[in-house]
Amino acid sequence: MTFHWKKLGKVFTPQEITDRPWLKEFAQAPCALVLEDRVRIYFSCRPPADAQGRYVSYSAWVDLDRQNLFRILAVAEQPILPLGNTGEFDEFGTYPVSVIRDADKIHAYYGGWTRCESVPFNVAIGMATSHDGGLTFQKAGAGPVLSYSPDEPFVLS
Repeated sequence: MTFHWKKLGKVFTPQEITDRPWLKEFAQAPCALVLEDRVRIYFSCRPPADAQGRYVSYSAWVDLDRQNLFRILAVAEQPILPLGNTGEFDEFGTYPVSVIRDADKIHAYYGGWTRCESVPFNVAIGMATSHDGGLTFQKAGAGPVLSYSPDEPFVLS
């Protein structure tokens, strides 16, 4: 099977958002949620690296007009989830996000970043739920719902 892609141009870039310092680099790992009049694209982004070259990662959304996907309707004012507290599995990042509609709720499954000594980071899977149509989410708890195991000892995402 051969795919024939047609380059249409850029839809969104965080570098053009000037009033959100946490949303400066990357719009990666997109996940779409189709709503009545818009398509909400969840993505992961980062502020600039710290003095040691280390990043943190946040998850956010951009709403696109369902009739014209090049028209931006809104961009999240805040990350959809806060970073975890010291020592928690998502202390340094939430990336990527996968959203699933469940009746009147929307569940977000996301990778939580933990920094390590021998590798730059490790990831475990967390879950959060939205009760406001996917604008904001509340974590299911302080720990992951899926973590490393004897059969999967490395990064999960």
